[in-house]
Amino acid sequence: MSVSSAARSWRLPLLLTVVVIAFAYVGGLFERRSPLEPLAIRAPDGDVAASTSPAGLSVPSQRSSTEPGATARPAHPGLQIDDRAPSAVSDPLKGVDLAGRLHRPGQSIGCQAVVLVFLGIHCPISNNALPGLNHLHREGKPHGIELFGILSAPSVSRTEALRHAADYAIEFPVLMDSTGELSERFGATHTPHAFVTTPQGQLLYAGAIDDQFPSVGKKRLAAGRLYLREALDDRLAGRAVRTPQTHPVGCLLESRHHSRKSSLITFAREVAPVIYSNCTTCHRQGAVAPFPLESFEEVVRHAAQIKVMVELRLMPPWKPERGFGHFRDELVLTEREVELLISWIDAGQPRGDMEQEPAAPKFEGGWQLGTPDLIAEVPEAFSVPADGPDIYQYFVVPSGLVEDRLVSAIEYRPGQPQVVHHASFRFDDAGLAKRLDDAFPGPGYARTGNWGFDSGGTLGGWAVGITPQRLPSGYGRPIKAGSDVVLQTHYHPAGRSVEDRGRLGLYFAERGATQRIEELFVANMSLSIPPGEREFVHRADYVLSADATLHAILPHAHLLARQMEAVAILPDGRVEPLIRILDWDFGWQSQYSFAQPLRLPAGTRIEFVVTFDNSVFNPLNPFNPARRVRWGEESTAEMAVCFLDVSADSDAQLDTLLAHNRRYIAEQSVPSAGSP
Repeated sequence: MSVSSAARSWRLPLLLTVVVIAFAYVGGLFERRSPLEPLAIRAPDGDVAASTSPAGLSVPSQRSSTEPGATARPAHPGLQIDDRAPSAVSDPLKGVDLAGRLHRPGQSIGCQAVVLVFLGIHCPISNNALPGLNHLHREGKPHGIELFGILSAPSVSRTEALRHAADYAIEFPVLMDSTGELSERFGATHTPHAFVTTPQGQLLYAGAIDDQFPSVGKKRLAAGRLYLREALDDRLAGRAVRTPQTHPVGCLLESRHHSRKSSLITFAREVAPVIYSNCTTCHRQGAVAPFPLESFEEVVRHAAQIKVMVELRLMPPWKPERGFGHFRDELVLTEREVELLISWIDAGQPRGDMEQEPAAPKFEGGWQLGTPDLIAEVPEAFSVPADGPDIYQYFVVPSGLVEDRLVSAIEYRPGQPQVVHHASFRFDDAGLAKRLDDAFPGPGYARTGNWGFDSGGTLGGWAVGITPQRLPSGYGRPIKAGSDVVLQTHYHPAGRSVEDRGRLGLYFAERGATQRIEELFVANMSLSIPPGEREFVHRADYVLSADATLHAILPHAHLLARQMEAVAILPDGRVEPLIRILDWDFGWQSQYSFAQPLRLPAGTRIEFVVTFDNSVFNPLNPFNPARRVRWGEESTAEMAVCFLDVSADSDAQLDTLLAHNRRYIAEQSVPSAGSP
């Protein structure tokens, strides 16, 4: 190569670099660092004396041998990995992606870490990172790594975002941070800016993806340090993240005016993502909510009611006390989301640019989990009268199964949700339920007190508010070949006669699955609540006879219950909070799946405490004057039972647990009408 051609070969890249840097400095596109704001000022002995951090993060200074811009994790003896993380995020993350799919980062089965990368569609450094992020998404997904791109710039339209995702073949979900809540919560300042959290929201890493761009306008041929990958490797290995924070290099995140006028808030950009992420799962055609919220028109039609319900924090309904147990799919609006909705409604509900609107979440055939592997449909509609006492009706449906299977999830769809208070499901492999059905006129058979058979096993239950969820991979509830599916339906007449015909969808675990999930009960059936008692405390406890893993919890009571709490007291005396509900609602009961299953050793005592109000001051008391109320299945009677979904290390161990729990229940007696 001649000297002149060699000169030409580097002259053009140098010229382009100078132009880009000049434009960036004048226009504010890239980060600018002042000499007075160093990333890491090293003392002569190598200590990091100061560090400039993104808003909301704080990293103690420590002796470090890492390169400038990186802050090593402080070593504090005795602290666990999450205790040493720079910061924590308490509110659950949620959002609708560019394709209209609802996501709850950190809530999937087996999630080990959540990666959020703030992107800029016009930022060359951000776009340069996309192929590597695609690779990280493909590689990390099987190991429980959830990776999301976040677009937070207020000037980026959904149409532009869709075009950008297609042009760069982005394989991971991209969420529109239309309200700016995510960027503010995490303190994102640049694109790209990466954050790693635990499924519970504890911040493990914040900063650059790697060191390929040591500074603006300078790019190495290849990265020397892969900060994001290293943080994930450390997380999966159970180690403290070696470098919890670096300074991001890239384009400055577009500023967002927090004092924006409410008239600038539109349905298309800010409100629709909030509604679709928090409300539409239940508020859709064929679901349990009284009206759908699947379009702008439907939301405007119910705007006044929405305002009242969110101001009172009644919707979306989430009963467990935050922080007392950690659950998947927590339905909670943040304060910013509440403020945004109220401001938009008060401003007259402007729609905005329709091209900005996200697609409403789609539910295949109306099923939240997609088309079931098996649908057990009640063969004949059942007539529910307009008024009268509660009805417990049992419907028997042949499964048609030719082999034993494990059931990973169930989803129940009542024909008339307004009259179905709850439903429970079992399988019967002895034909006993079929005999009861044949002997009873009309569809199904009526019964109170018990199912009339004890063969087979439980498949779970449903009540208003329960969101269907799959069990972890490899787990399931067993169902036998040739068995019948039995649907116990608790009807509550609601003012008009209707015809109900429910359907139960079963989703099978993969054929190699072997881990069974079974149901344990914690109850004290000696319950007898004196009339006039405003704070009657009833306790139940149960001691595990073998090691168990707790996956989900479902507390249950009727109209007089006001508060309830469950804890696990381990053999070493430590107390694990399970669930606490301070405002019990008979009309909104749910099963709650733990964000991470809890390992409980043999000898752990489960304590369940329920407080009842059997006075005339309880507006839900079915009796006036108040009378003594005892244990019973009718709504006017009472119950206090805590259902636990558990697994064990082996089938033999699980069978031991089940047998012990069944004896515990069988040995109890219900107080008679004449007893105190």
